[in-house]
Amino acid sequence: MAVDNDMQIDERDQAEYLTPYQTAFLQLLPVGRAWNKAPSSRLAALAGALSDSLKTADSVATRMLDERFPITSTLLLEDWERFLGLPDCTSETGTINTRQLAADNKLKMVGSLCRPFYEDLAAQYGYDVELTDSDEGQYTTNVNVKNGVSYRNATVLDNCLTPLRVYDSGALECLLEKYKPAHQIYKFIYPDEE
Repeated sequence: MAVDNDMQIDERDQAEYLTPYQTAFLQLLPVGRAWNKAPSSRLAALAGALSDSLKTADSVATRMLDERFPITSTLLLEDWERFLGLPDCTSETGTINTRQLAADNKLKMVGSLCRPFYEDLAAQYGYDVELTDSDEGQYTTNVNVKNGVSYRNATVLDNCLTPLRVYDSGALECLLEKYKPAHQIYKFIYPDEE
């Protein structure tokens, strides 16, 4: 069977003029005299225009592989956050990297009922705490916060009711209250100034 050279895509012309997606599109078409697949033909130009959407679809499909995990996700990061219940009281609404890290930590977190788990959880967010038994009963635990108190200077413009000691560990309280057992009561104790 004789093959007309005008109908086939010459390897040299293909390397010079056609994109890989354009070549794939042309190879999907039937073979025959009606289908001029030369790089300078109108059909090749049409294939070039239509292959841009194939290239876009392929790149999005490749990016979807990165969306499987929250640490590499950008397109589906909001869906990951909604699935994981983020942002919570400790989440920063900041950069993509901090949001990815928060989602990844939440996904990999393994809960526990032991005290070191809660102390380590607080340490991950920059708080130094120690959990001790309370005298108020078996379901009450003292959370001794060793840091998390800051002081501000008073000025003549301040109201006399403006606090000078600021307890900035509201995020810590929210975090521990969220992950504590339902029957447990946490009593937060802050250090006194000596």
